[in-house]
Amino acid sequence: MIGVSFEPIIAPPFNEGILRLYVLNEMRKIATEIKRDFSRTVTTWNTKPKFSSHVGFGATQLKIEVTTEDENYARVSDGTAGKPRVARGFVGVTGARALTIIPYIPKTTRGSIDAKPGGAVEGAPVIFRRYALNAGKIRPRKFDDLVQAIWEEKLPDRLQQALDAAAVKTGFAF
Repeated sequence: MIGVSFEPIIAPPFNEGILRLYVLNEMRKIATEIKRDFSRTVTTWNTKPKFSSHVGFGATQLKIEVTTEDENYARVSDGTAGKPRVARGFVGVTGARALTIIPYIPKTTRGSIDAKPGGAVEGAPVIFRRYALNAGKIRPRKFDDLVQAIWEEKLPDRLQQALDAAAVKTGFAF
């Protein structure tokens, strides 16, 4: 006679704490890497802004915020509108002869998060003009949009790896 017996497989109780720990640790690693990407935009700057990160992990959302309070960084990232300037005299001096314009090469470009060498051009002739059109205009670099686009591709895979590692640790892996 042939006998068949079944042994029930009872899974261990699900440990939510391990899952939270693995996901939160991965989110912290990702926040550090995002800060590193933002730091790439200012590697050649003389005064580098400080970036801070905050990780939020709630019942309905995961959130990573990387911010800076640096006004110069905001001007370069968001851009500024230029305005025409006219050479004027100082107090007690009537009329100025010209504006001094020093040739300058931007250290950052639109569409790239990597900074490059630049700044005031050494040895270039200084330009003297009576009018400077669009003086102070900075084209927006949109660093935040660039970094976000990079991480929108990477984030799902990184979170899935964290979930897989947590599943193995808790005994629920397939």
